Amino acid sequence: MVTDKVAYITSNWSGDYFLTTAGVGLVVSQHASQPEMKNTTLYSQLKAVFNRDWYSEFAVLLDDLGHHPD
Repeated sequence: MVTDKVAYITSNWSGDYFLTTAGVGLVVSQHASQPEMKNTTLYSQLKAVFNRDWYSEFAVLLDDLGHHPD
């Protein structure tokens, strides 16, 4: 999961995982000290992957799921 400020990495996103296991997660919060290094942080790379998929031509609105054209 990528938020505005951090990336949270875990091995499982099912609902019961957080309730019934002692799993591990990683919170990544990095800030580049030099502007030219901005895109090299793990957070920046994960954010770029999220944006690539979110704005993909294959992404659809949830409201559009289940509505099949005739």
